[in-house]
Amino acid sequence: MKWTEMLRWYSLAALFALFLSCSSDRLDVNIDADPVDLPVLRMEKDLPDQLISLEKANSVNEELLRTYGSLYELFVGKMIREGSVHDPMIGNYLMKRFNSDLLMKEVLPELRTEFSDFDQYEKEIEQALAYCQHYFPDSALPDNIITFFSYFNAHAMVVDNNLCVGLEMYLGKDHTLVEKLPVMDFPKFFKDKMDKRYLVANAIKAWLLENFYACSGEDFLDKIIAAGKIMYLMDAILPQSSAGIKMGYSDQEVEWAKVNEYKVWQYMVEQEMLYSKDEMLEVNWITDGPFTKGLSDDSPARMGIWMGWQMVRDYMNANPDVALHELVSETNSKRILKYYDPKG
Repeated sequence: MKWTEMLRWYSLAALFALFLSCSSDRLDVNIDADPVDLPVLRMEKDLPDQLISLEKANSVNEELLRTYGSLYELFVGKMIREGSVHDPMIGNYLMKRFNSDLLMKEVLPELRTEFSDFDQYEKEIEQALAYCQHYFPDSALPDNIITFFSYFNAHAMVVDNNLCVGLEMYLGKDHTLVEKLPVMDFPKFFKDKMDKRYLVANAIKAWLLENFYACSGEDFLDKIIAAGKIMYLMDAILPQSSAGIKMGYSDQEVEWAKVNEYKVWQYMVEQEMLYSKDEMLEVNWITDGPFTKGLSDDSPARMGIWMGWQMVRDYMNANPDVALHELVSETNSKRILKYYDPKG
């Protein structure tokens, strides 16, 4: 099928879908009767400022391991790279690290000050998880919310069913410590997103990716639809959040994505991207960067995710009887695509 015919076909299918859509908002639900209340653990507060003896170092190591388990193992082994917490010499390694690491000595006090009160973030995360429980009553909740210092490695992650937030990733691009980070490792587009306003959305996205992400095939279409499903779940679970917050876009990037959606669709069809198995498309269109490779330099990164999101939105708008768990289970990406209207 020629690309012009493909464009015409999907436009007609989407127009037909418009007449099938329901005017009620499926995502307008009340969760007040089922609140979520989770323990919050503050690992950055429990890390020592210094270790004055080997005995103290070993004691702290054991206590942190008991409290934080695999997250602490990950912190020591992968983030500060001091090896196994079970190494007989770990006390010596930790003494040297905590007593001499200048970055840690600068960052930890800042985190304890900037995020001394985590209550509002906790409330928003718990509210989002209450929505998640509403739509997926059989799904598990996190055992804990854990805040920690990831040594600038992770915005948010799920470890042993704990929802973990790397607080230093939200100090703000203008914070002195963030400004000092090397540009080669932390380019401008990365620092721009080191903002508190993205904390809750990033945490929820990490939870959704861990528990609901499933790609049904190897085609580029399958990958962007899978990512689009997660974004639609974000619509449901963070109903008050803007598109920019959910995508990690600035207002200007959101506007670019909206204005240029049809042109991007045309480009994807012309380049025969949808059913391609070229792994570089995922790198260029789904992973983060300064812009989306193949589009103009003023485009936002991850336009593949944006496009998949719009496809899923159109599908759900046209099929009001499809529940969210059915969307997650849908493996036919073409079925979702046929309802897409790139002209909006």
